[in-house]
Amino acid sequence: MRTRILLLTCLFIGPLSILFGQSHGSIEEMELEARRGLFAIQQSPAGENFDVTHYRCEWYIDPRVRAIRGKVRTTFKTTKDTTSFLLFDFYNGLIVDSVVFRGQKRQSEFQGVNLFRIKLDHILPIQTTDSVSVYYHGVPNNSGFGSFNKANHGTTPIVWTMSCPYGSRDWWPNKQDLTDKCDSIDLIISTPQQYRAAGNGLLVAEWQTDSIKTYYWKHKYPIASYLIATAVTNYMAYTQYVRLPSQALGDSLPVVNFVYPESFNAAQPNTLNVLKVLSYYDSLLAPYPFRKEKYGHAQFGWGGGMEHQTMSFMTDFSFSLQAHELAHQWFGNYITCRSWQDVWLNEGFATYMTGLSERRFGVTNFQAFLNGTQNTVKSATGGSVWVSDTNNINRIFDSRLTYKKGAMILHTLRWVVGESAFWTGVRNYLSDNQLAYGFANSRQFFNHLEQSSGLNLNGFIADWFTGQGYPNYQLVLTKNGTDMEVKLNQTSSHSSVPFFEMKVPIRFSDLNHDTTLIFQHDSSGQIFNFTLNFSPTSMVFDPDRWIIAKNTVQILTQNQELIPGQQKFWAGPNPFKEVLSLVNDSQHKIDLTIHNAMGALIWKSSQMPGLDQSINLNHLKPGFYTLTYSIGRQRFTQKLVKE
Repeated sequence: MRTRILLLTCLFIGPLSILFGQSHGSIEEMELEARRGLFAIQQSPAGENFDVTHYRCEWYIDPRVRAIRGKVRTTFKTTKDTTSFLLFDFYNGLIVDSVVFRGQKRQSEFQGVNLFRIKLDHILPIQTTDSVSVYYHGVPNNSGFGSFNKANHGTTPIVWTMSCPYGSRDWWPNKQDLTDKCDSIDLIISTPQQYRAAGNGLLVAEWQTDSIKTYYWKHKYPIASYLIATAVTNYMAYTQYVRLPSQALGDSLPVVNFVYPESFNAAQPNTLNVLKVLSYYDSLLAPYPFRKEKYGHAQFGWGGGMEHQTMSFMTDFSFSLQAHELAHQWFGNYITCRSWQDVWLNEGFATYMTGLSERRFGVTNFQAFLNGTQNTVKSATGGSVWVSDTNNINRIFDSRLTYKKGAMILHTLRWVVGESAFWTGVRNYLSDNQLAYGFANSRQFFNHLEQSSGLNLNGFIADWFTGQGYPNYQLVLTKNGTDMEVKLNQTSSHSSVPFFEMKVPIRFSDLNHDTTLIFQHDSSGQIFNFTLNFSPTSMVFDPDRWIIAKNTVQILTQNQELIPGQQKFWAGPNPFKEVLSLVNDSQHKIDLTIHNAMGALIWKSSQMPGLDQSINLNHLKPGFYTLTYSIGRQRFTQKLVKE
């Protein structure tokens, strides 16, 4: 079987204007369910006159009681002249025992619900480095996703923190924003002796005083406040090791796992999966960003997972959840979105990397991943990847848009800029010294793809990122011997994008030939003329699912008589390897059967109107099959080839 791929007309991404504002179900479905009905306000004047360089957090947490007691020392550098006060994000329901600056207690007060003002009694010039300590106790607020959670696993209590996106202020004083990462942290967590405390970085010491056990975690990498976390319960801990491709011979990375005792035996074989995914990401993307310390997991009771830096919190240890949270160590932790408007840089990448990992290690079929993800995106006609309302947590972490459409525009970008240029651009983005261990917006990511590909992506951004919806295609093939004419019509599912410029792949085949042609589609109704050395009996739109689209196929005979039903039903790709996708755009239920070359029935089903489905036919032997389908009183057959 032969395959040739041609590009018909030149690729051009037009310079349209862009708008930039400033185990269970799927991972995102689990997380979305836990986030429903939650709202918060993003903007805060805290920290406008200083940058944080270090937090030293000393906490006492007893998981039997939903409360916290502690001291947070913030080391800072002033960014404005004549600084006489500091303003922190901090919940006013907590009780401040004292504030100490330069060895003296200072006046402080809450301003509103979540702002805490400290009067320094000194005038500090710009670029002054100093520190201030806040002693406090009380019952934290529980906004957002439950910032400070108390629950039970079995009969044992557990406390975990969950600060994403606006919850860190609920349980400790800090500068909660997406502009300033502290350079390092110390987490010193004390708890009754029967419990263990998880944290970011390395566990550098632990000690016991009477019946109280203390765990000292140190993290020497820049970190955003929402990624600082702890969890306390009767954990059992074990460490697994992996030598990453970026590491020297003899070096290895520890992967530290804190799991419930009742999960210990089941967790150990499952967490081995993350070792191979770590190696995969380390070689495909960039060296693991925190390789001088560790990676790890801490089990907790929230739906899904949370990518706390160097120690993801996990509800279970499924392959997909581990791959998803691990990807965040590059996309979200190492480089963090500069605004929640650009959160797809975190979640879209993590979702897409999960799909690539599942393909790499044979967990699921990649075509099925693409089909399912695209079908979710197409379940509604509108919606932008760019988040216009960052006060709405449901919108920030929308499963369909932030996770799945975000993942699919990455897939489409691979198609638009090319495989080599895409991965070169991603690696250059990750190695950009201006972004490393800091923050990035979407334009900075797109810039790297433009530089690696030489393309202007403004049109793509306007259509797929800030624009809403997706294209609907109609293909009309007219055959005259081996001379072919394809007419491509397109409508948009949403008025914000009148037309999606795109190079469109179409596969033409018969029982002995297979040719993919690429058409640069710049206007609806555009006609393409070409010659094939065979007369195709099958035409498949976008066989590798690069484009989020709905399509309708029409085939015209030599005398241009329409073959009924083809415009209403599509089966492909053809030839197929494992998964056959079936699209019913008719208004009728379709009855379907597949027979082998000997005429034996091997599959039978029905498909309701307007629905897509995918069937796994991996068990079939390579060869020829016949798909028969009935629409109303009309019956049609289509030859299928299993590779």
